[in-house]
Amino acid sequence: MPRRDRWLLVALCCLAVSAGCLSVSVGSDTDAATTATPQSGTTVRVTDVVDGDTVDVRFPDGRADTVRLLGVDTPEVHVENDPAEFEGIPDTEAGRSCLRRYGERASGFAVERLADRRVTLRFDAAAGRRGGYDRLLAYVVVDDRSFNAALLERGYARLYDSSFRERDRYATLEHEARETGRGVWSCAS
Repeated sequence: MPRRDRWLLVALCCLAVSAGCLSVSVGSDTDAATTATPQSGTTVRVTDVVDGDTVDVRFPDGRADTVRLLGVDTPEVHVENDPAEFEGIPDTEAGRSCLRRYGERASGFAVERLADRRVTLRFDAAAGRRGGYDRLLAYVVVDDRSFNAALLERGYARLYDSSFRERDRYATLEHEARETGRGVWSCAS
């Protein structure tokens, strides 16, 4: 390729990255980068459902990683829940018990929809690549639907307070579930 064409290609790639048309998925600091459009994402297999908002995945090249679903937080199943994280849920034994129940339901829903399935990970430049515990942050798409959004629609999750592009839409989904008392929001009554 002539030098001028290489510079043009580099300039176009830089422009595409800055415009959000390309994303780079890096499994770890030593792994090779994979490029995909936000619409296509990266296809992986879910190898384990840790809980309602965390899954383990395997990439086509054999790499394994843990994914934290971006923008959502389901009640805990492995540790105690803090009702203060779910606005309106009373800080009582009944409130904590209800949260635990919905954490188990969210985890069951994740197992039903994601376990041993091929899903698409979509990344969000506004959120960063990794979150706490060095987990990948991603939207998980299964059957052409956002699983993250489905958790909010069903009331299995609350909006996780962070920066990401779908924040306004997710806030609306949480608000609708709260207003109708769906899922975890039924614990408020």
